Amino acid sequence: MTTVAHAALREIVLARPAWERALRDMLTRPDRFAVGRCRRNPHDETLELLVETLEIVDELPTGKERPPLADWVVLAVPDATRSSQAAAWIKHLWPRPSQLLAILLVGFGPQRSHWDGIVTQDGQSYPLDALRVIGPGMLQARREVTDVVEPFESTDDRWSRTRGALGADVWHKAAESRVMLFGAGRNGSAIAFQLVALGVRSLTIVDPDHVGPENLDASYTILEADVGRPKAMALQERLLAFRSDCAITAIPHSVTHGQVVEQARNVDLIVSCVDNDTPRLAAAMLAHRFLKVHLDVGTAVMTDESAPDRRTLTGDVRLLLPQQGCVCCVGGLSREVDARYELMTPPGALPRRAKPVWHEERAGSLITINALAVSTGLQLWLDLLAGTVRNSQWHRLQWQNGFGLEVNAAAVAALRECEVCQVQT
Repeated sequence: MTTVAHAALREIVLARPAWERALRDMLTRPDRFAVGRCRRNPHDETLELLVETLEIVDELPTGKERPPLADWVVLAVPDATRSSQAAAWIKHLWPRPSQLLAILLVGFGPQRSHWDGIVTQDGQSYPLDALRVIGPGMLQARREVTDVVEPFESTDDRWSRTRGALGADVWHKAAESRVMLFGAGRNGSAIAFQLVALGVRSLTIVDPDHVGPENLDASYTILEADVGRPKAMALQERLLAFRSDCAITAIPHSVTHGQVVEQARNVDLIVSCVDNDTPRLAAAMLAHRFLKVHLDVGTAVMTDESAPDRRTLTGDVRLLLPQQGCVCCVGGLSREVDARYELMTPPGALPRRAKPVWHEERAGSLITINALAVSTGLQLWLDLLAGTVRNSQWHRLQWQNGFGLEVNAAAVAALRECEVCQVQT
């Protein structure tokens, strides 16, 4: 079991559906408690405690009722008979020395807006430093409130129009975000440029391919001199020339590389802009494992079978929240079995099928439909930060020749039997 012995920050991270259900029940019935398992996600001197599900119970549990090595969490709303100091609750819960227990008290004080928390680990107690809820508004609370220092103070004018358009609160959330991007091709380079232009603090680019002459027509910032170079590294260099203060990491390897998993622990958003199901499935698995938001963007230009000289231009944009669907159960994988095989087999294993030639699957790629899909995806993410998008979303864009853009949008939800994102209780 991986631990952080002396973490600088201990933080509970909850999926929004579990948080809302627990809070709603406990605020109306303060005599009840929310209990669940948590998973450790240590990174960068931070220990995240990931909570997917919570069970509402009438009796306060104790450590004796749980396995000796359990990691568990208890949420409660203090009332007049119970202390609002989290440390006072330890003697009632009696965690075993071998257990990790996080105690979170919410909904007390003026306007019921105060919270407190503590973590017991290895027989010692530490304050709970922060609480994050993954979902609309991307809510976050920290133990110590300090004066907000705007990022990039030395170039404040650079962000004046973006901040004015988004509002200071949403822009700060975007600017403090850390993003992992799978795919540095046409859509990937476009979304990377937009993310950096919005002000994100860090960007990790994952792509094992190299720049070819066929990439020069519609890959943002890529130059003729980049042909033959790894796509991730070429894009990193060009983006740093545009914004030197952004922490941009290039991983010129496949999604199964160990560095990908380690980097995914510490991001806020995972983006996939790929034409292969394997990295798309990997993005979904990492998003589920570490409770991340997943944005998937794909486009296609296909020949119309009824009119061979006509092309159909489509884009699919999926913004998927924890516990609210993934590309497996919502849709987005055309060859899931092959993708699973490629992810699970050791390096050097024989592929299940030959890699298809691109023109056997589509007519081509067009920068115009790419730009529409990429911009739609990032605007959905910005709306999520603002709290106006409250569910997983799928937007299908289709250009109707002679008429213009048609958009079909709908909220989506997880399938209970999904092997990737189903909630394990």
